[in-house]
Amino acid sequence: MTTDKQSDKPTKPRKIELPRKPHYVTLAADCDFFNLFQKIEKRYDTCFMLESLGEDSHISRYSIIGFDPELIISAAERTLTITQRDGSSDSYESDNPYYLLREIMPQNIISRKYAGGLTGYLGYDCMQYFEPTLSLKSNDYFDAFRFGLYKDGLILDKMTGEIIYFYYTVNRMDLVNELINAEYEGNGPLSITFTGETMSREEHAKAVMKVKQDIIDGKVFQCEVGFKKHLKLQGDTISIYEQLREVNPSPQMYYIKFGDQKIIGASPELLFRLRQGEMETFPLAGTTRRGKDATEDTQFARALLNDPKEIAEHNMIVDLHRNDIGRVARFGTVKVRSLMDIKRFSHVQHISSEIVGIIDESEDMFSALASNFPAGTLTGAPKIEAMKIIDELEVDGRGPYGGAVGNFSFNGDCTFAIPIRTVFAKGENAYVQTCGGNVYDSNPEDEYEEIQRKFAGTRKALERFTAAAEQESAQ
Repeated sequence: MTTDKQSDKPTKPRKIELPRKPHYVTLAADCDFFNLFQKIEKRYDTCFMLESLGEDSHISRYSIIGFDPELIISAAERTLTITQRDGSSDSYESDNPYYLLREIMPQNIISRKYAGGLTGYLGYDCMQYFEPTLSLKSNDYFDAFRFGLYKDGLILDKMTGEIIYFYYTVNRMDLVNELINAEYEGNGPLSITFTGETMSREEHAKAVMKVKQDIIDGKVFQCEVGFKKHLKLQGDTISIYEQLREVNPSPQMYYIKFGDQKIIGASPELLFRLRQGEMETFPLAGTTRRGKDATEDTQFARALLNDPKEIAEHNMIVDLHRNDIGRVARFGTVKVRSLMDIKRFSHVQHISSEIVGIIDESEDMFSALASNFPAGTLTGAPKIEAMKIIDELEVDGRGPYGGAVGNFSFNGDCTFAIPIRTVFAKGENAYVQTCGGNVYDSNPEDEYEEIQRKFAGTRKALERFTAAAEQESAQ
């Protein structure tokens, strides 16, 4: 650890030290894991739940809960801030706070299960740490990145129904058992009001035409431009997540809470996963609506897979993801494991592919995520030029939208979803954002309708609470 000689203050944070293995203890079986999280969320300012639901819930065997982390680590521009449980904090200047995070994080814990680590988010503007030529708008509500450091937590094994508590040196099992056995007081009231959009339909049409001209000029092949819908939230936000679980169950579900900062989502898309040396990414590009029955679903899927514009868009994104993984993979190991499958969700169908590779020995989870960040499905191709155009056309910073939400584990594995179909909240102020892939053949009307379809699942989850707000205002 180096120090500043004038102040004796360390110039770098201390490396996190842990035993080589965590302890795992089975606490209960057939307990309502979400109900347990509801009780935890009421009691703790900082906590999270990660789970996988719906038709593709097999993507993860385990659901995870963490609460009251030992540290909160965040970044703004060139400063990394580490906050203790008691609220005290230290800040460290760094040319790259993301890689400073990498220096202090153990990656050698022996465990095949989730073993704790850093859970939180990276904002879309975090790309500036990976590509110095970019200067992206920041977001008023969110940091460049923010993580809780969790050295214990709860795991639900969906296959056995068992709840497992893990820890290293500090055992909070008595507290966990108290939480399991406590009565839940119930959700409080919630009202949601839509307060406007960052682009009108006409402004969005102009943005699409600008992208089309950029394509003609040879700057990009594709570009993902969208806009925000702003909300006012008053009340108990756990109700939003409860509704998302019911109306839009997705393979990437998350409720991440840092005080009044919350990310509540049901994302269909995994950004990047590293497990025991194998890297995976599952780009979704190409969208159509669900049918009224299985026959109509198949008809819409057939039309989607025979649409030249959608196929061209998807192939470009697959190539981009292959290149992203290829930068950190062993030579010859990158494969397209499946190409152009159809994935069905509650309100839309997407074209999906799976790209895999074996991580090179000189790389780790931090460099691997950086190579795949942000997803090409939320930027376009070529990625850097597309991001410059997005930053010019979208009126404010994306924040975590299109970035990453998930965890870096102490065992060297990581899993991150793309935060889409998500509510981003800071106190009563919140937004949702969607975007569409614009290519040479795009027309503004179809692109606007695609954005509305993508928003449908989130809108349905929110409608119950917007209706309540409208009734209150009418009285």
